[in-house]
Amino acid sequence: MKKKSILYDVEWIDAQKDHYVCDEKNCEKPGDYVAPKSPNSKERYRFCLDHIKIYNKRWNFFAGKSQKQIYEFQKNDFFDGRPTRPFSKGFNSKIKFEFENFVDKDDIKFKKRKEQNCQKKPRLDPGVKKSLKVFSLNSTFSEFLLKKRYKELVKKYHPDLNKNYLNKEKKIKEINSAYNILLKFIKDR
Repeated sequence: MKKKSILYDVEWIDAQKDHYVCDEKNCEKPGDYVAPKSPNSKERYRFCLDHIKIYNKRWNFFAGKSQKQIYEFQKNDFFDGRPTRPFSKGFNSKIKFEFENFVDKDDIKFKKRKEQNCQKKPRLDPGVKKSLKVFSLNSTFSEFLLKKRYKELVKKYHPDLNKNYLNKEKKIKEINSAYNILLKFIKDR
């Protein structure tokens, strides 16, 4: 069974509405749609449905602005118009930052290191020393440097890429084991 459409008599609503005429020249249709005259302006145009579609198609927010102004707007657009709140209030935080202890800055005392401790080098086991030699690194390397050096060595000694090198499989195995040893060494540091 089909639903019957019900027509309501709402003439009293139309009587209360202000009727505007479309602002386009030679158009007598009602201007039911509102459009801004310029960005950030309170002045508005009133258009009919046909003319509001045309107006929206040719709308350009950056009309009349220099290239520098456009660039500044785009650069700051990520932050502009977003609400900001102070960190101290803890708004929208899933973690409640309530600390029972606090640090008294007056009681903090710094001690000078003894020169004996600064000059001591950490003892390295023979596996780490050998791995450092394979990678041509010293004991103060970073994980980033290790990965970079690993990629270079693998590219240089990979069996598929380097057909001329003898014992290529043995060299790749040595590089991989040295890499694993040094990764473990970094994480234990």
